[in-house]
Amino acid sequence: MAASQKLYAALFHVLLLSLFPLKTKSSARTQAEALVQWRDTLSFSPPHLTSWSRSDLHNLCRWTAVSCNPTSLTVSRINLSSLNITGTLAGFNLTPFTDLTRFDIQNNSVSGTIPSAIGSLSKLNNLDLSVNLFGGSIPVEISRLTELQYLSLYNNNLSGAIPFQLASLPKVRHLDLGANYLENPDWSKFSMPSLEYLSFSLNELTSEFPGFITNCRNLTFLDLSLNNFTGQIPELLYTNLGKLETLILSTNSFEGPLSPNISKLSNLKNLSLQNNLLSGRIPESIGSISGLQIVELFSNSFQGNIPSSIGQLKHLEKLDLRMNALNSTIPPELGLCTNLTYLALADNQLRGELPLSLSNLSKITDMGLSENYLSGKISPTLISNWTELTSLQVQNNLFYGNIPPEIGKLTRLQYLFLYNNTFSGSIPPEIGNLKELSNLDLSGNNISGPLPPTLWDLTNLQILNLFFNKINGEIPPEVGNLKVLETLDLNTNQLHGQVPQTISNITSLTAISLFGNNFSGSIPSDLGKYMPSLKYASFSNNNFSGELPPELCRRIPASLSSMGSLSSYDFSYNELTGPLPTEGVFQNASARSFVGNPGLCGKAAGLSQCPTTDSSKSSKVNKKVLIVRVALACTQTKPEARPTMHVVAQELSARTQGYLAEPLDSITISKLRNFQK
Repeated sequence: MAASQKLYAALFHVLLLSLFPLKTKSSARTQAEALVQWRDTLSFSPPHLTSWSRSDLHNLCRWTAVSCNPTSLTVSRINLSSLNITGTLAGFNLTPFTDLTRFDIQNNSVSGTIPSAIGSLSKLNNLDLSVNLFGGSIPVEISRLTELQYLSLYNNNLSGAIPFQLASLPKVRHLDLGANYLENPDWSKFSMPSLEYLSFSLNELTSEFPGFITNCRNLTFLDLSLNNFTGQIPELLYTNLGKLETLILSTNSFEGPLSPNISKLSNLKNLSLQNNLLSGRIPESIGSISGLQIVELFSNSFQGNIPSSIGQLKHLEKLDLRMNALNSTIPPELGLCTNLTYLALADNQLRGELPLSLSNLSKITDMGLSENYLSGKISPTLISNWTELTSLQVQNNLFYGNIPPEIGKLTRLQYLFLYNNTFSGSIPPEIGNLKELSNLDLSGNNISGPLPPTLWDLTNLQILNLFFNKINGEIPPEVGNLKVLETLDLNTNQLHGQVPQTISNITSLTAISLFGNNFSGSIPSDLGKYMPSLKYASFSNNNFSGELPPELCRRIPASLSSMGSLSSYDFSYNELTGPLPTEGVFQNASARSFVGNPGLCGKAAGLSQCPTTDSSKSSKVNKKVLIVRVALACTQTKPEARPTMHVVAQELSARTQGYLAEPLDSITISKLRNFQK
């Protein structure tokens, strides 16, 4: 009997031991089946997942995006990031994945809700569901993942209150809930002292600064931007968070002064407080944060001086103080920040001349000083070193003097805005060296002289604004070289001559403004014919007509009427004659756009009516008499007694209020006989 019991016991142990590998095999198989089943529910399954096959379940650990525990041979990691997956997690049975430590499906198109079953992944330490389309609320069950160290739900469509139960995750070091529609939790129940990285950016949070954050003494990164947090920045932030390297509180409603204790954030590299209601002075102590690389304080209400201590920030790359009320001069110490690539001081009340020390900023790529009271000349020494510059914006100041020819050294320049100053002299021909220039605005100055021939070498120009100056001379045919130009505004200058036909080659034009000059001749007959995007055209207050090219017959080019995109035009105060086109954009034309052209006729209110084809006999007789008079005059034996074509055109226009059917240079006396028919 005893021997029999021992035999049964031995057999039981053998049977029990034999079950262990079967259990592991079954678990791996169950996981493989769960993965295949989920893949089959996806709206789009990427080619990378073809290795997930029911015929190859035993090779689970070799499948794409799957890693296994070397001991148990079960799945420990799933990394499906950036595979263009489309679908939901609703059909994903997560229960078998008891050894899963990492689940990463970031940057896909997974939608639906986050399943509550995710709370069963008890060994998970990394969960990344960012940059997807998840909606609904954050499941409370996530708080069961007590091993979790990394949690990112960034950039989804999650809504509702942030569950305070997340505070039960004692090991979380990285928490990113940014770019959702999340609302305030009960912050008093939050305590996550292990956090090193925290982002609540771009949500719908409206409270004062969350107090629990000031106890997260290990934080190196904090981003609360793009919410509506209110109140003052607490002093405890400066005194407790000494490990901070990045502090981003921008685009909120924080108010009050910036504390001098900010210097206690001695490890800070990025300080972004823009778009708030901060006021007072920028503390001089900011200069003692020696590692600062980015300082963004724009769009607040800071007053007083730009701290000269900023010159101590040897690693500073970006300084943005735009849109404040700073009312000092620019401190020469800024020239010591030789790693600076971006300097923006626009829209303040800064005064005085530019310190020559700024010439030391040889790495500068963006210089924005507009909307101030800065004055003086732009020194050639100042800009000669700025060879990396891509944008120079000093508009709306009090600068004067010539534009230095050294501007031609800035060959990387794409944006040059000098408008609304009192620059004088001519446009330097060296401007033609700026081959990458796309936007050039010199308007609202006292610039004189002709347009330099090198200007037409700037074939990347998209915007050319030179209006409100004293520029003279003519527009040369080379204007047609500017193939990608969208805006050409030369209004209110002293330009004269004819507008070259080649301007019609600029098919990308959306706006052309030539009013207030002394142009004569004709408006190019093809203007607008090949410009599908033209929306604005103004030719008023010129002398268009004169010795008109005969092919136009002193009429508005019919091609303009076919431009469906044209929404604004002005041809007033010229010498245009003939009928106003009645089709297309001119169908409901207002006479205000054509006032000051006594020879125009048409149906627009305020214009005289054009003569009809069934004129009275007396009108026909008058036409015959007129034609005979013109013909006889043109056959005078002495050339000096013959009328010029200009006089002929004036006579015919004044007497008929009509227009000729053919160009003046091809009309013969015999053809004139048909004019009265």
